[in-house]
Amino acid sequence: MDNLIKDWKCFCQGTQQFDKSHFTYLFHEEGIINNVNQITQFIPEQEKLTQVIKDVLSIKEVKDKVNITDEEIIFHAKNFILEQVSLLENLDDELRSATNDFEIIFVTSTEFEYHIDDDIPHYWLFDEFGDLIRDSKRNDDEVTFAFFEALYGIDNDYYLSWYIAAPLLEIKISLSSYYELWKNNCQILLIKDKLLILKNT
Repeated sequence: MDNLIKDWKCFCQGTQQFDKSHFTYLFHEEGIINNVNQITQFIPEQEKLTQVIKDVLSIKEVKDKVNITDEEIIFHAKNFILEQVSLLENLDDELRSATNDFEIIFVTSTEFEYHIDDDIPHYWLFDEFGDLIRDSKRNDDEVTFAFFEALYGIDNDYYLSWYIAAPLLEIKISLSSYYELWKNNCQILLIKDKLLILKNT
């Protein structure tokens, strides 16, 4: 871990070059939760980011079951979709329709995985929202790019990384509903006419 943090410091200070992917798993090393501030010291909004990252890492270590009610899961699942839509102005008619009217149902892992590789509204929305995030970064230098890669690497999850990185964006996002789903081991998938929810217990 010490070597990777040293590499990060050298990279941020401009004394050594690395491919951005070198830092993808920067937050995976043992004891990293006590060294987050060494990483965030080179990023704006250090105090906010440090606390959120520590919270995420702490929860990731212990989350193993669903701790909220089905009603709360449904609320957060719907809110997660609606928050994205509220920030996107130019959705095409098909995606607008898919995000306006859907039935929310709980499914088994088999039912969930049946659709996971399909060309579905879930991924269309992800692409649109991802473009918005990338266009909204306050800074887009090499250090910021590498930091976003490291955030993604926490759980190989773009939405989680965007939740953490909210202070670094020009637009105001929350993604708190996604965070609640993530920390309670719930996954969602938006298909035509339905929002599927999988509780990983």
